[in-house]
Amino acid sequence: MKDLQPSGIRNLALVSPHGTGKTSLAESLLFRTKVISRHGKVEEGTTSLDFTPEEIHRKITISLGLASLEWRDTKINLIDTPGYADFVGDMVAGLRVADSAVFCVKASAGIEAGSEMVWDRVEERGCPVLCLVTQMDKEHASFAKALETATTRLGKRFVPLAWPIGEGDKFRGLVDLVSMKGYLFEKDGSAKETPVPAEIEADVQKARSALVDAAAEADDALLEKFLGGEELSAEEVRRGVSGGVRGKGFVPALPIAASPMMGIDHLLDTLTWLLPSPPECGPVVGVKPGTEEKVEFKPEPGAHLAALIFKTSSEAHAGDLSLVRVFAGTLAPGKEEWNSSAQRAEKVGQLFFIHGKERKDAAQIIAGDIGAAVKLRESHTGQTLCDKNAPILLAPIPFPHHELEIAIFVRNKADEEKMGSGLHKLREEDPTLHVRVDSSLHQTLLQGTGDLQVDVTIEKLQRRFGVHVELAKPRIPYRETIRKAVTKQGRHKKQTGGRGQFGDVHIRLEPLKHGSGFEFVDEIVGGSVPRNYIPAVEKGIIEAMHEGVLAGYQVVDVRAALYDGSYHTVDSSEMAFKIAGSMAFKEGAKEAGPVLLEPIVEIEVRVPKDFVGAVTGDLSSKRGKILGMGADGRYDVIRAQVPQAELYKYSTHLRSLTQGRASHKTKFSHYEEIPREIAEKVVNQARAEKEAMASA
Repeated sequence: MKDLQPSGIRNLALVSPHGTGKTSLAESLLFRTKVISRHGKVEEGTTSLDFTPEEIHRKITISLGLASLEWRDTKINLIDTPGYADFVGDMVAGLRVADSAVFCVKASAGIEAGSEMVWDRVEERGCPVLCLVTQMDKEHASFAKALETATTRLGKRFVPLAWPIGEGDKFRGLVDLVSMKGYLFEKDGSAKETPVPAEIEADVQKARSALVDAAAEADDALLEKFLGGEELSAEEVRRGVSGGVRGKGFVPALPIAASPMMGIDHLLDTLTWLLPSPPECGPVVGVKPGTEEKVEFKPEPGAHLAALIFKTSSEAHAGDLSLVRVFAGTLAPGKEEWNSSAQRAEKVGQLFFIHGKERKDAAQIIAGDIGAAVKLRESHTGQTLCDKNAPILLAPIPFPHHELEIAIFVRNKADEEKMGSGLHKLREEDPTLHVRVDSSLHQTLLQGTGDLQVDVTIEKLQRRFGVHVELAKPRIPYRETIRKAVTKQGRHKKQTGGRGQFGDVHIRLEPLKHGSGFEFVDEIVGGSVPRNYIPAVEKGIIEAMHEGVLAGYQVVDVRAALYDGSYHTVDSSEMAFKIAGSMAFKEGAKEAGPVLLEPIVEIEVRVPKDFVGAVTGDLSSKRGKILGMGADGRYDVIRAQVPQAELYKYSTHLRSLTQGRASHKTKFSHYEEIPREIAEKVVNQARAEKEAMASA
């Protein structure tokens, strides 16, 4: 658009669980505004915003899609976000840079599995919301029931902004409750005015009354007029509704059927007058880097720069791109900006506006707008770009904690480096992915939000990096310790001609409290072990502790006291005393009541009240101990301690148990002795694995 100003921009995130028609809606909006010439379909894999091979063959949104359109002198940036919980990171990123959310609810189902998770993210963002009741042309569609379940389940008032004329296969128009005019849809998305049908007159009047009530409550002057018995004009209702939405007092709702283009023009008109422009959202607020001092910039092109990188993509058709929302100032190519998150300078290269997989050159990106920069060398997702002389650090994107951990490996050792670099690249694109190398158990762990995300990651590794990887259940980092004190001699003597090897130590092993680690005590008096050999004894014991006598796991919480020994003036050496110390520990540990310890994690499950009993019972069946419960809005929060071994793929299990309505997070708590019957299984399995490796 020529002479684009921030006041002429709307930034919208389309959010909902999978299957409500977000991507189809975006496609219809782009087709109606002539951004695209072909009306694509999700089931055919031809939509503008779902274009990666993984999205096309699964027929779902995996990564956020970005496209802009123009309508009545307004530029609307659409951010189509994934609906599956596994890809919630991109939903959170999209919401972070949007000024409003368009929340989609299926007309035949209302609030369904996944809706609450999406709504929670919208609430956390705290932005204005417009609700669309989608697929009004489908069987069993009910606009009123969908809004009723939304109000009941989400604890927010959903108010009709228009009323449907017909439902299901009879859906053919709507009544604008602000102007009280009826409209019948045309095939191209437009509509023609029509009288309000008599059969819905009562429903329309009731809905109009609810809308006027909500509008009046949002504006003191309107409320006074309303309570005085005066009729509010259409313009006053519009002003009140707009104020109520921006004040988050209620959520207005429209009926729509995106694929057959029903209600598209009315929606576009509503987006322009109802939802706020960047200036109406107020100044961008951040902090001065390294301090808690608040910094504010106005959302104006001439202000100091404040921009946030919210997504990195690296597909073959587009190369490396960083998607950027400019909150203040102007981002221009060829200029050096300051990355206040990393404290590094960043040279900005070519800029683009993004339309799905297509891109157009951008001379600049002004305050309030969204675009992309050719991959920035020093900057990554979640980081801030600004003027070095007026630094600001914007709030980062609140990516969720991982809920799943799985071991990942390659059969071909030559592919290990390729796997590592591929995972690093994919981590750039999806910050909810984490990779952790556990050197003690010789495994690489992939952490994410769910099974589907892991499957997609594996596909991308093979398609883009040519690496075939396999998955396995992660090994549990068990530990070993001792239960009683013992004394033991370790004597290493070897004579092979010439200078021999001799080291002789007496050590006392004692158990320590859980979490104490290892303690070495030097009790040598009289020089029975020379001072220069004592560190070698400690080193030998520490190395022996890396592989316990029960199942080969690291030994912890032990005190080793060196209290006596002997040496040979010629044959003794550091190596001999190191071996003697190791021998003494290994033999002593066998007699010191060795036991196996397992890691215990503290888990916090956020669950709707309907499922509290099922979740607590399930945790108890996993040898869990319930620590307590609390309330968090519509949810109960269950705190418990559970053995890590019992929580493999718990996120998938929890979704199944609660219809996708619960979430959890974990953190390590402590180690605890394993019940004997379980310990025996672990020991036998470890020995079997060791034998298998030895015979391989």
